[in-house]
Amino acid sequence: MKRIVLLVTVLMLTVSTYAQSLNGDWSFALDPLKIGEQDGWTTPTFPDNKLDKVTVPHSYSVDKRFFFYTGNAWYFRKFDAQPLKPSYKAFINFDAVFYKCDIWLNGHKVGSHEGGYTPFAIDVTQHLQQKNTLSIKVDNSWDSTTIPGSKTRDSNYNAISAQLYPWINYGGITKPVALQIRPSTYIHHLKIEAEPDLKKGTARIFIRTDGVLVNLYSGGKKLPASFKPANGGWQTILPAKDVQLWSHDNPYLYTAEVINGEDTVRSNFGIRKIEVKNAQLLLNGQPIKMGGCNRPADYPGQGSLDPNNVLQQDLTLIKSSGMELSRIAHHAVSKDLLDWADKHGMLIITEAGNWQLSPKQMADPLIREKFRSQMKEMVERDWNHPSVVAYSLGNEFYSQRAEGQAWVKDMAQFTRELDPTRLITFASNIVFRDYIKKPEDEASQYVDFVSANVYAKHAEWVARIHELYPSKPVYISEFGIMATSNKTEQDRIKYLQDAIAVFRKADYVVGASIWTFNDYLSRYPQTNPDGYRSWGIVTPDRQPRESYYIIQKEFSPALIEIVSNQGGKLTVKIKSRADFPAYTLKGYKVKHGGQTSDLPVMQPGDTQTLTFNAENDPVELIKPGDFVILRQKL
Repeated sequence: MKRIVLLVTVLMLTVSTYAQSLNGDWSFALDPLKIGEQDGWTTPTFPDNKLDKVTVPHSYSVDKRFFFYTGNAWYFRKFDAQPLKPSYKAFINFDAVFYKCDIWLNGHKVGSHEGGYTPFAIDVTQHLQQKNTLSIKVDNSWDSTTIPGSKTRDSNYNAISAQLYPWINYGGITKPVALQIRPSTYIHHLKIEAEPDLKKGTARIFIRTDGVLVNLYSGGKKLPASFKPANGGWQTILPAKDVQLWSHDNPYLYTAEVINGEDTVRSNFGIRKIEVKNAQLLLNGQPIKMGGCNRPADYPGQGSLDPNNVLQQDLTLIKSSGMELSRIAHHAVSKDLLDWADKHGMLIITEAGNWQLSPKQMADPLIREKFRSQMKEMVERDWNHPSVVAYSLGNEFYSQRAEGQAWVKDMAQFTRELDPTRLITFASNIVFRDYIKKPEDEASQYVDFVSANVYAKHAEWVARIHELYPSKPVYISEFGIMATSNKTEQDRIKYLQDAIAVFRKADYVVGASIWTFNDYLSRYPQTNPDGYRSWGIVTPDRQPRESYYIIQKEFSPALIEIVSNQGGKLTVKIKSRADFPAYTLKGYKVKHGGQTSDLPVMQPGDTQTLTFNAENDPVELIKPGDFVILRQKL
């Protein structure tokens, strides 16, 4: 058996102390000549009355006047604050600023940050006043030392594309900002782990925190859980009657309350167990195989902001098409995305930074330190989400070179030290090459399961991976085909169906993540004249293409067969797939017109026959949460 991963999650973090949103109206100015600091833009008296007014979260890259501007820009915000009580501290929390920023409060520089997708907090206790001016310089430029960025010349990648940022560098204060007031003895950390006993049904709950009192709630009712000190935290055993396991089809959430003096933190959490064993991925002891997707954070007029209406629309489309096990992005995704996945049931592989870094870059101490910093910020924010099942150490780098092998070995160890409760992987486009003769020739030897971007020779290359690593599950982290003048939608559909047919024949393939869910803007060569790379199964504004409905059918865990339709009666057969995707179906329904039938628990390969009064409507397969995942016309 490989590493066992045990988890409880924290989400929707709330604290009892004062928080003040700093979203909303800000003043904004470009600074292409980088004169802001020397010309006094950081001072509270800097006149901003004639500047543009913008709404934060904000990306200046989507403003038509500054379309794809790269360089310095400034944000200014005036706000009032309550006087600090004795022994209290003040912080400004940023969910993300792309890419680098320097921060001044009332003319005093209070902090800096590098990394465009991860959260950070600045202690402003010494400089907070009743009347305040916050000045922030943001830089969205890239080079060979940013993560991600351009590649150095020891790379074999095309010299033209190698200089370019791998997607659009949407600059700005792209996620929420808040002022938070907390007591000096505030709770610094909250990491919750669980060890469910799948035979007994009990669960060991361990909360690593500097809080001194812990309460648990289920369904709004306080549980009689008695926590005792253990290994720098608090531990209890939940009896079987109080345990419900979290899964993609049963995303059951609890609430934890941690108290330390005047500081109280309340968080939702869920209990589940992930492990790899004999080339299988197990969720709560049951093998699972699922479809998935990659989703570039890109929406017309919004860039990478990911507002709630876009997230809700996208994630509902993703969930409704069976794309539930996803290596979803090449960088830390928004907290709101993970909260949705926790609540509605999705399994996510999160990835930090290393997008095609060259050997020289992977050996550079500066790059390695930046990656560790961004990985740490991502892990410490995400380590309690039940939807996060694995951390990826990067995408398509030279994993056969000594520098690539050292990168995976070292960064896997670093990440496991931060959070040993997750699986570790990275996306390789090398592992299946014919010059990889043995496992020691490539860095996948150091991870828990092999992730591979397989765009061609699916049968040959997938078999090659299994030959090298027969005990490890294989996850197809990317596959797909771009729509071009030479590739019709029907060509894409045939490609997708042929690839998935190969995955079905390989019982060690546990997931396949299509590249991509949506079209996205890019500067890369061979991008469409409108600026979009048309890899998506939905358009930039999220209109499903025909390939979306094909993926919905191919990634459905069950099929609907019309057996007969005569005499006013409609008979249908539901068959649970036994190959791919495949997992136990529990709580599923079949709907026809105004009639709904509950399906019994179905194991992979099971069938169930149902009869309805015939109507003109299609037959729908509905998963828990009322997501319609398949429609069969009569």
